[in-house]
Amino acid sequence: MSKLMLYMAPGSPPSRSVMMLAEILGLQMECKLVNLIKLEHRTPEFKKLNPLMVVPVLRDGDFVLSDSHAILKYLVSAYGGRHQETLYPSELKARAVVDQRLFFNASVFFRKVVNDVAFPTFLGAIKAPSEEHIANIEETYGVLDEYLQKSRFVAADQLTIADLSLGASATAAQIVHKMDAKRFPHGAEWLSRMEKEPVFQKVNAPGVELLGKLMRKFWREANEA
Repeated sequence: MSKLMLYMAPGSPPSRSVMMLAEILGLQMECKLVNLIKLEHRTPEFKKLNPLMVVPVLRDGDFVLSDSHAILKYLVSAYGGRHQETLYPSELKARAVVDQRLFFNASVFFRKVVNDVAFPTFLGAIKAPSEEHIANIEETYGVLDEYLQKSRFVAADQLTIADLSLGASATAAQIVHKMDAKRFPHGAEWLSRMEKEPVFQKVNAPGVELLGKLMRKFWREANEA
């Protein structure tokens, strides 16, 4: 195995999803911090790694890959070992469901939480989440709750890489708008279980705490200005 390096930010849900997988697989991965507040992801050097200028980015020897969902699939396929079949099953239909949940996170859940709320917060464009932001997040909670009526985890009856991806986004979403257990009982029960998973407590929770502190600080300062 070549040396693995992850360009990441601990407050970034996509970064944390990859870091959680590395923890589960026992991968020796060097993490290189990219300070998003200081716009280090917009430097010419980082743009050469990822023209989209977002984290995470994986370097595996000479191979460079961006997008957390692609990285999750690559790492579990290349280094999953005994965990591969449970985290990313090879059976066609089971794998397709995992992929679908990953695409849901990429195109809907993460975008409504981070792209629409966190990024504008750090750019000073909003002073707090709007009613539209809250409504959009509630809509994603509803979809997630529907998925969880079909299986114990988001894509299967065991934890998969889709849980790492959606779990990282869902825990970040609680900073903006907490999930109502009465309205979304399946989602709330799943989220509670995820937060108790050792890998979530060790890897994900500190990043969520950091992100929450940063967002609340920016909101407070924007409202005091």
